[in-house]
Amino acid sequence: MSETTRIVADPSEPTIVITREFAAPRRLVFTAWTTPEHVAHWYGLRFLTLAVCEIDLRPGGAWRYVMHAPDGSEYGFSGVYHEVVPPERLVYSEGFEAMPGHEYVVTLTLDEQDGKTTLTSTSLYQSMADRDGHLNSGMEAGSRETLERLAEHLATLA
Repeated sequence: MSETTRIVADPSEPTIVITREFAAPRRLVFTAWTTPEHVAHWYGLRFLTLAVCEIDLRPGGAWRYVMHAPDGSEYGFSGVYHEVVPPERLVYSEGFEAMPGHEYVVTLTLDEQDGKTTLTSTSLYQSMADRDGHLNSGMEAGSRETLERLAEHLATLA
């Protein structure tokens, strides 16, 4: 797999699967994904500033990110960790704070082979309507840019 982001929405399931390979060991990818000092360098679109990054990395622990836009708008996302298995797996809820009641569950796996890590993120939505609403919100472009930024950040750590 090349270092591109693949996004698949199964037409018969309320899921989105995102896959991306990184030229870094999974322990480093896991650390970059779960440590606020690293997340601040790569999370979100380039024109946004990650103003809040809180991570309580344990089952039952909460996480929260708030991004600021140049026009003063804020975008908050939060959830709770259900499973934490370093450096290979996370299961957590995620929701856009402006739209409560539409949370989804993300299962993130990191598989390493020959020093490269394949990240697979499977989001399970409460309904097809929620999944399609997320797709139509621009999440594909946002996910691609965010994971590209993560790849760039990982390159500075290797």
